[in-house]
Amino acid sequence: MATITFGGETVELTGQLPEVGQNAPKFTVKDAEGKDVTKEDFAGKTLFISVVPDIDTSVCSIQSDKVNDWAKGVDDSVAVVTIANNEREALKAWAEANDANIPLYNDAQEFGEKYGVYMADMDKLARSIFILDAEGKLAYKQLVAEGTDEPNYDEAFAAVDDIK
Repeated sequence: MATITFGGETVELTGQLPEVGQNAPKFTVKDAEGKDVTKEDFAGKTLFISVVPDIDTSVCSIQSDKVNDWAKGVDDSVAVVTIANNEREALKAWAEANDANIPLYNDAQEFGEKYGVYMADMDKLARSIFILDAEGKLAYKQLVAEGTDEPNYDEAFAAVDDIK
């Protein structure tokens, strides 16, 4: 079980972080309309998953904005998504207010536990980035050590080019 800090306080994460090179765990999240979306829906594409604790906070909004802007320049072989455990209505409102061109999905803890980033004490997901290759294997992971910090975008964005 991994730990991070959040606002300087140690937080335990539920689940096991998957290992790079392994088949990425299957998951189901909900889209803005409440429809199930699974890992298999992205088969054949490189999948960039940006995970945020709360879309309505400044750092999460900044992260989602930067990922959204970067995603405008990727080709069709790459799917880019954000996962948070906000209610779908909050995700939809953020997407509309920020002209999001990537989907934002709701996870009520399943993804977080399967990917080892669920903060049970806070009922939030830890800030992280996962990249799955076209075969569904985990090709890159970044767990941000301090939950109020932004991820290393340059490293994550560059990893996509190395994976495709």
